[in-house]
Amino acid sequence: MIKLCIDARMAFFSGIGTFIREIVPKINTPPFYITLLVNLKNQKWCEGIDQIEFKAPIYSIKEQLQFPFIVPSCDLFWSPHYNVPLFPIKACKRVVTIHDACHLAMNSFSALQKGYAKVVMRSALHRSNAVITDSFFSKSELISYLKEPKQGIQVTHIGGGRDFFCRVLDQERLAQVRMKYRLPDRFILFVGNHKPNKNLMGLLDAFSRMDILDLGLVIVGKGEKIKCRKMVFQIGEVLDEELPVLYSLASVFVFPSFYEGFGLPPLEAMSCGCPVVVSDRASLPEVCGNASLYVDPDKPDEIADAVSKIINSEELKKDLRVRGYEQVKKFNWNNAASSYRNILESVYRSL
Repeated sequence: MIKLCIDARMAFFSGIGTFIREIVPKINTPPFYITLLVNLKNQKWCEGIDQIEFKAPIYSIKEQLQFPFIVPSCDLFWSPHYNVPLFPIKACKRVVTIHDACHLAMNSFSALQKGYAKVVMRSALHRSNAVITDSFFSKSELISYLKEPKQGIQVTHIGGGRDFFCRVLDQERLAQVRMKYRLPDRFILFVGNHKPNKNLMGLLDAFSRMDILDLGLVIVGKGEKIKCRKMVFQIGEVLDEELPVLYSLASVFVFPSFYEGFGLPPLEAMSCGCPVVVSDRASLPEVCGNASLYVDPDKPDEIADAVSKIINSEELKKDLRVRGYEQVKKFNWNNAASSYRNILESVYRSL
């Protein structure tokens, strides 16, 4: 039996949270005996897995001071984010997943935030027994900023559409969600937090330039309230089961990010048959392939033109839907979990 401890406190963060909730249950089989570090015990997604409550905030001094006392004796400790323990812990080996180098690459972070990220990320990269990242883009970024570690960096593409996304939804369910959030008949959908790298302001600028009657913009995700604009619907965080409904209702999904280590939402949209517009930056071309229209995220007019093309062409919509269904097949959570199992077992065998 391999005793594996996982820091799962970010299970409900956007992006990383989906990753944790999808991967952990799928590797919770022999030979692994898993213990999770969690903010709150007895969460539904990890029922039946041993849990240790650990409420220290992510990126905090408290977190670092408590790690040595919280982490139990184990064969492997896996950090699914770069905030690894800096002090010794009771683990024989360590594995880390670093999803991107956003904190080092984006100028929107303060000097203090960048400094912290560089110190901890370098430790994660060079003191772990295995380093995993989501894309070849992220691998190149990590090497560029922090140099390649002697053990290398393994790329494991994560899943695309979640299991409950790839299914036909009945009209009654679609109507219920549309009514709940008072959504217009036609709308652009954005899913994500409001961090600068997501470029929500660029999308709002692009939307203000569109001259399409009765087209709305629906914003899903955690963030500050945006100043009220005509036909902009900010609905905040939604239930997991409502997401595929919103993707299915949307006329087009737009993801104009400046920086992404992977980018799950475009694949989720594709799995629901929603045409996709993404930026031509970072990992997005690697993830979206030929199943999306690409735009320069610095050019709102280009974003507006791409959306207008899709809205005004049934043929283009159909083509993007077909391409999207094919693209999302390349990214499977079961395959990702299998890769993680193999890496973890390989590290254990090297004890």
